[in-house]
Amino acid sequence: MHDFKKISIYFDKNKKLIGVPCGECETYGYQELDIFFVLDSGYTDHELEDFLTKVFDACFSKELKIDLTEKPKPQTAMEKYTGKSGNTAYKGYQCLSVNWTKDEGCYTFTPWAVDKKYKGAYTAIKGITIKVSQHNKFVPIEKGALALAFRKAMEITLEQAE
Repeated sequence: MHDFKKISIYFDKNKKLIGVPCGECETYGYQELDIFFVLDSGYTDHELEDFLTKVFDACFSKELKIDLTEKPKPQTAMEKYTGKSGNTAYKGYQCLSVNWTKDEGCYTFTPWAVDKKYKGAYTAIKGITIKVSQHNKFVPIEKGALALAFRKAMEITLEQAE
């Protein structure tokens, strides 16, 4: 089991979610894997937390090899999902990331905003993170806490997009 996991969650204005786990990458060390999970809008807190668990469980499920000389470059999960390439694959989607650390039993939600200065790349919204942690490693996080944190991070991200 790894001591750290990270996932990216992309979502559209209707709050449909595309979850992308991260894993080992020979070229970059740590990278989004080229697999994705989808959760249609209208989900309950229970469905949202199950979705987050599934995406986290897929972290490190494979090693990603990226050959920078390969033409065309390998597709990202979002390119596979949208059928588009480059930044156009991300157009219309907002993003947030969720990190988990084993030693703290802590989930950190980070809202991201589209940075128009850098051709639509995502940048973390400075100074904003939401943390959910176990107060005792033998007591699980309360049901609904991850969903609440996720929804708050999503709300912040959408406010920045306006």
